[in-house]
Amino acid sequence: MGQVRWKIGWQLIMGLLLAVTVSGCGLTVKQKAALNSFSAATQEFSTGAQTEFQKNRQDVIEMNRARFELGDARVKLMEFDRLLTRDRVQARVTALQTLEDYAGLLHKLVGAVPDGELLEASNKFVSNLRNVKGVSFSDEQAEGIGKAVAAVGGLYVEYKRAHAVREVVETANQPILSVIDLVKRDLDPKELGWNAGYKLTASELEGHALKVGGPVPSHDLASKSLVYKAQAMAAENTARLDLVSSELIGLASAVAEAQQNLLQVLHTSDLNVDSVRQLANKVREFKSIYGLLHH
Repeated sequence: MGQVRWKIGWQLIMGLLLAVTVSGCGLTVKQKAALNSFSAATQEFSTGAQTEFQKNRQDVIEMNRARFELGDARVKLMEFDRLLTRDRVQARVTALQTLEDYAGLLHKLVGAVPDGELLEASNKFVSNLRNVKGVSFSDEQAEGIGKAVAAVGGLYVEYKRAHAVREVVETANQPILSVIDLVKRDLDPKELGWNAGYKLTASELEGHALKVGGPVPSHDLASKSLVYKAQAMAAENTARLDLVSSELIGLASAVAEAQQNLLQVLHTSDLNVDSVRQLANKVREFKSIYGLLHH
């Protein structure tokens, strides 16, 4: 009986020693702070970009409505959003929500949340990432993230959380960078995509306003007002798009750089937080600018 008790006691002591040793392989305070900062900034970027894509579509609808009111026969009544349709907006919102899900998962892994909540966040991220067109994400990658997150819990929770963070950051790195590239291409004025569709609508509004504005008699103030409003709308919307797109492209690049630097958590005991700090600062600056543009 004494030997049994001794063996049980020894096993318990060894288990506790192992737990203390392994917990030392958890994330440092500095790493946790950097990951939380990255998560918050990335979620802010995602939310801001989603809002902007939705506003872009609404702008196009308003500009095409103005063309319709000015008698532009090329605009069909039920096709005001022709170049920036609801489906196109939804595809971009889905991609950006994936960034938000990724940031949320990292935040939950760093914090003390129930295992079930972690699994829900992991499943949501993996599911949404698979639905992003133009991004490669294999079953093996999805399974690797799922297993790492599912393993969190038990006696060695800090070690397992650190392992799960490393697994998620490393496995999701290329897909996340691909999502960011998709966003940047949409906003790039040199690309023949989203940005070009918006500007084409503004250009056609301005052109039609100039065309019909010439013959309008000077005493027809109502018609003149419509023409002037249309010209102003086209010019203001184009200038605003250029400014916001430039800011968002810069933010997207900062998110990508910070994501790359997060990979250091896999190899070193300390995290390069400079890029994360810069990202957080850029997000704060963007929110200030974007807030002014909405007033």
